[in-house]
Amino acid sequence: MDKTNRKSSSSLLFIIFPMIFCLFLAGCASKTKNPKAQKAEKEAKTASPQEKEEEALEEQAISNPTFGITADYFRKTESSKSKIRLFGSSKREKELEERLAKLEQRLKGLPERATDVHGLPVLRRKVVLISLLGDLGLDVLSLLPAALRRTDGIVPVDSNQLAHLLKEHGYSVSDLASAAVRREIAAIAGIQAYIFVYFPQGNAATAKGQRSALRLDVIHATENVLIGSYLATISQFDKVAKKISKDVVRGTEWSCRIVKVEDGYVYLNAGRLTGLQPGDKLNVYSRGKEIIDPITRHSLGYGLGSLKGTIEIEQLFGTDASKARILSGGNFSTTDIVKMSELAE
Repeated sequence: MDKTNRKSSSSLLFIIFPMIFCLFLAGCASKTKNPKAQKAEKEAKTASPQEKEEEALEEQAISNPTFGITADYFRKTESSKSKIRLFGSSKREKELEERLAKLEQRLKGLPERATDVHGLPVLRRKVVLISLLGDLGLDVLSLLPAALRRTDGIVPVDSNQLAHLLKEHGYSVSDLASAAVRREIAAIAGIQAYIFVYFPQGNAATAKGQRSALRLDVIHATENVLIGSYLATISQFDKVAKKISKDVVRGTEWSCRIVKVEDGYVYLNAGRLTGLQPGDKLNVYSRGKEIIDPITRHSLGYGLGSLKGTIEIEQLFGTDASKARILSGGNFSTTDIVKMSELAE
């Protein structure tokens, strides 16, 4: 009986010991991996900066419901490996991408950039509407500004604000017939053009007591030069407003005015309606001397003085105003001229 037990025990040991030995060898082999394999495994466990950024964005989206998964999320997480693209490279797909970008700007509360015929960004020009129609001009003063606002290039100055500005400087609306007064008010308010509306000579009255067509003359704010002249009825205002917008943008250079300097910030009389956005950089110049044509004796406007510094739009507020921080320079004043330097992406 003892011999039988010894034999069975020997048999078990003969089976178990090889198994333990094989397991031991396997453990040693795992500890002594090929250095290249160990390096590859380590790199696989270490996330790249791009992957870390993607993980952070995912965590932000999960932890903050207001962040959401937007198109911008996919743009930011587009890595070289995944090649994620919202749209392809065809013309139609590029148009969809542009439309989506505009919608995102609107959702963020930012103004949509107006563009010219070449697709380049346009900052809207401020214009003043002057009616020479008397009481018959009431419809024009309400309908024409609305048509101009629907264009990409023009912001009509509010008539009440204009009247207040003129009164502060001792003028009335009738004084705008003087080119010198127009230049002064343009420099103060950052106006690029004036639009005079009147009845053409020989234009007969209609049965409703109104004229069949109106003349609209667009005058450069500082140079007293005719930018364009148009003939249109009230029903054609939308059509003629587009032409006026195109010609004003082509015939004027955009600029705005400093209204206040305080605690390292500059406040401008241009913002949301004009098309400025946070991140835009602008140059500030001192106002130069008035240039007079020696032959015609007409003013050609004011030249630019020295560059005083650079500012960056930080916040849009009100209907059309903005707050900018000072990047360089200083000693800014309300007589300085502000011009665009670099549009934010």
